[in-house]
Amino acid sequence: MSAQGSIYDLGYQGYDGARLGRLAVTLGLLHATLRAAYGIGRGGRAKIVPFGLAGLGLLPAVLAVGIAALAAQAGAGGALAEASPIRHETYQSLTSTLVMLFCAAQAPELFGRDQRYGVLPLFFSRVLTRTDYALARTGGLFLAVFLVSVVPQFVLTVGGILAASDPLVGLADEAPDIPRYLAVTALGSAILAGVAAAISAWTPRRAYATAAIIAAFIIPSVVAILVAELAVGDLARIIVLLSPGDIVDGLNAAIFATIPDSPAVAASGLPGWAFVVAAIVGSIGLVALILRRYQAISG
Repeated sequence: MSAQGSIYDLGYQGYDGARLGRLAVTLGLLHATLRAAYGIGRGGRAKIVPFGLAGLGLLPAVLAVGIAALAAQAGAGGALAEASPIRHETYQSLTSTLVMLFCAAQAPELFGRDQRYGVLPLFFSRVLTRTDYALARTGGLFLAVFLVSVVPQFVLTVGGILAASDPLVGLADEAPDIPRYLAVTALGSAILAGVAAAISAWTPRRAYATAAIIAAFIIPSVVAILVAELAVGDLARIIVLLSPGDIVDGLNAAIFATIPDSPAVAASGLPGWAFVVAAIVGSIGLVALILRRYQAISG
């Protein structure tokens, strides 16, 4: 029996449409990174951790708004708002651990997968450059962390406005805190996402990267507290400015003009602007480290 074959005309044609270029590709990768940070487009198991942590971070705000609404109906809204531990200036300390866990869980997935499976040369063989790739991945992680941090603050703002006897009065009361928590969440998300992204970019193995990120968040803070208790002032100041969690706590206290929750930050005696500068300079330095990493990758 002779071999037989068939030829099918599938109508393959060249692409004659518009070529959008590097910016469109970079923005597309940033959007895909943001979706991947929440497990969107993947199986249900991939969504459990990011949405679970985001939900836990949102829960205190929802409870505070619900209690405030009930108190407003009972005529005790003002007194309860002043006594409530869940406020704009305290929310960062309530949810900082959850945000750090979000970074530790999702950053290795975003940065390590492409290195582990060897697909980076496929990205770099097209119009996308190494710098574009690094900025898109880092920007997507930053946006994901920023949303986890800022949405509860926004819920508190909306709840405060709706719980007020007059919405215009409620808006006037909430308005001064809006730029403050936007600044805190933006700078805090930048430094935390930067640390997680830098470690994940240099440590493709997911388990190692997750452990290293948690260590980077916890160990400097513990060391700073121990050094502060030993009254080693200058060394404590240096370590505090190297601790991501303490930097976020210090800039939160500086921007909201409150007392910091971290004993190491309080004991350091540093002015508030030092933590704001540390967050900005640290974020820029971490981005530079990430860019250097991807410039060194062959492919």
